[in-house]
Amino acid sequence: MTLHLITAGRSGPNKALRFGGDPSLDDAGRTSVLALANRLNAGPADADTRPMLVGPDLASRQTAGFLALALLPPSGPPTVDERLATLDVGSWSGCAPEEIDPSALGAFFTDPWSVPHGGESLAAFVARVLAWRDERTSSDADLFVVVAMPVAQALLAGDPAGYFAVDVAPAHHYPVP
Repeated sequence: MTLHLITAGRSGPNKALRFGGDPSLDDAGRTSVLALANRLNAGPADADTRPMLVGPDLASRQTAGFLALALLPPSGPPTVDERLATLDVGSWSGCAPEEIDPSALGAFFTDPWSVPHGGESLAAFVARVLAWRDERTSSDADLFVVVAMPVAQALLAGDPAGYFAVDVAPAHHYPVP
């Protein structure tokens, strides 16, 4: 199985560097998603439809909706999987880094078990996402998965220690064998 990991297109907070929220794709995000669909269509065509799972956040659902309409062969409607939700940053949702106590921010970036925001620890988040992935590896079918960038980072990092070393970009395709 190949996991075709696709990051959601750009939204306001991606551009403004804010934690959390559930924003819509912006104009640049929509344009980049359509360009991604064109790149994916330029690759080898599959004989079957492309099943697609999507995280519950708005930008991921919008990205998946555009891709489902544009991919050939069509994927059919995307299926939302709540386990692909992004990291719950609790009280930091909507905040820019400079609006957060520096010691709390430092704890978040250095201790994967810390929860200074009152949400989900990075370690618990990565474990949740990797548990989802591990349930999929026995399947023979390729799968398209559209998620927020933090979810993609968790899937690509493989553990909390490597999470912040993984760079992902909006509206990109990361094939994971």
